[in-house]
Amino acid sequence: MVQALREIIELSEFDEASFREASSLFRCADPEEASSQDVMRFLTEDAVDMERRGTTRTYLILNDERWADGEVLIEGYFSIALKVLFFSKDIDAALLEETFGNPKQVNCPAFLIGQLARSETAKKGSGREYLRLALQYIAEASDIVGGRFVYLDCVPEKQDYYEKEGFRFLQHKHKSSLVQMYRVI
Repeated sequence: MVQALREIIELSEFDEASFREASSLFRCADPEEASSQDVMRFLTEDAVDMERRGTTRTYLILNDERWADGEVLIEGYFSIALKVLFFSKDIDAALLEETFGNPKQVNCPAFLIGQLARSETAKKGSGREYLRLALQYIAEASDIVGGRFVYLDCVPEKQDYYEKEGFRFLQHKHKSSLVQMYRVI
């Protein structure tokens, strides 16, 4: 079951401390990796605040059976936002021309998949399912407000994974070891 964090927050009985406790039980498939620690920290420390400020929308994938029993077990989640994607000065001009229509373009509006995670208890392959859900939500938003691109930042080790899902290398993220990948919606 996919549940929008915004809808949970809007419930009159929402208790932020209880949410933090439930979300602190979430463990990524590789909890010792630095990128996984960032994903786990976001959920417990930043998601509610960013949701309230309207900067990000976070969607929780909850275990249906546990939910029916009145328990919250987060099997995964993703967050999406609308951002301005800035291009580095050393980006390939041919790529800008081919993809964005202007070899001198310095930025463009784009949807960001800011977080994408599956828990260590989620079945293998569910990460791809969560990515497809995120892309489906972004496509719906694109139909309403426009926008042609979606991007994400990933560690270099995940670049092949995202390429198999239709993303292409865009650039190295400024002042970071992360890789920015994009996809046309």
